[in-house]
Amino acid sequence: MPTPRPQTLERVKTLLRRDLKLGPDMAISDDMPFFGSEIDLDSLDILLLMTSIEKQFGIKIPSEAVGKEVFQNVTTLATYLEEHANLAAGSAAPAAAAAPPSWTDLLNRLPHREPFRFLSKIVEVRPGESGTAVWSLTGTEPFFAGHFPGNPIVPGVLVGEALAQLSGLVGPETGAKGGMLAQLDLRFQQPAKPPVDIQLESKLLRAMGELQQFQVAAKVGDSIIVQGNLALYRPASTT
Repeated sequence: MPTPRPQTLERVKTLLRRDLKLGPDMAISDDMPFFGSEIDLDSLDILLLMTSIEKQFGIKIPSEAVGKEVFQNVTTLATYLEEHANLAAGSAAPAAAAAPPSWTDLLNRLPHREPFRFLSKIVEVRPGESGTAVWSLTGTEPFFAGHFPGNPIVPGVLVGEALAQLSGLVGPETGAKGGMLAQLDLRFQQPAKPPVDIQLESKLLRAMGELQQFQVAAKVGDSIIVQGNLALYRPASTT
């Protein structure tokens, strides 16, 4: 096996320390296993790490590489990155598009019902790719009575829930309806005040087993009020 350059090894270790919050003092050897060692990554850790690596190195790591020789340790991962960093992403022909489901069918995939459904209008959903929707608020919703009296603001946690619900429609089917929120990493840039139409956007970044990761954003007009990433856990159906 070729020996990766020291700078590549250090870049991988830096991402491990940052994404897993290991701290600068923890020793990470080049041959420390990713599984069953002090690091002991789980599926969500791998998902977040892969996203960071793809951004840093400008490559796409296929999901089938996870758990095989590539993700054994720092050295095997760094070797893979050096071998593929300068290669163009695969250009497989896209699969033929299936007939789009009706919006009613899509909404029924969610486990949520009123009054805990925060999608007022679906603009477009491309299952397995992306989607946009609108959450319209009048200011008469019950939660505004306490958030905050005299100065109503749309609760950020509910904007996050709305983005998760849209992502549940975007993610590819696993046999389960909707999905459970596994990770939420959002940046709230400005508040939204009713009455308001909040445009929701979700893009599937990766599906790995029962985990699906999305890039999401919420806008009011042309202004982004929330953006970040979230992950859903969608177990395969057992029936």
